[in-house]
Amino acid sequence: MKKQIFTLILMAIMMVPASSMAAKSMDHSGMDHSKMNQGEGMSMGGKTVMLKGDKVEGVTASAHLMDIKIKMAEHGMSMTHHFMVGFMNEAKKMESHGQVALKIESPDGKVSNPIKLMGMNGQFGADITLNQQGMYHFKVGTKFPDGTKRMFHMHYDNG
Repeated sequence: MKKQIFTLILMAIMMVPASSMAAKSMDHSGMDHSKMNQGEGMSMGGKTVMLKGDKVEGVTASAHLMDIKIKMAEHGMSMTHHFMVGFMNEAKKMESHGQVALKIESPDGKVSNPIKLMGMNGQFGADITLNQQGMYHFKVGTKFPDGTKRMFHMHYDNG
């Protein structure tokens, strides 16, 4: 948990102009995620990979992975990627409130414990470690204000 908080603070520092940091504190709503689709992971130095979306019961999930292993290694941390997911309902409105968690199935078939995703500027994310070659499966569970629990599935092959 301490490492995740440090990572989020580090990302906030790198993404928010210094003049606005005092006013925004830990409020992630001022973060600019628009550069994530340009192949470069903002100032974290790594590439961003878009994952194929999934639609469940009227809500579409769109996710991406940002390679952060070099920057994290500089700080003695083992996380390799930042997983970020956004949700849009059929009315084209972003689902930005609720609970979101991620389970990762690694190429060796092991499934992680649930990882709570933190809300950031209308999306949800966490730093994760993908240290094996092969196919990863991401199971994203949600509970939004409509009360419906949904499970989204995405995958990524780094082999």
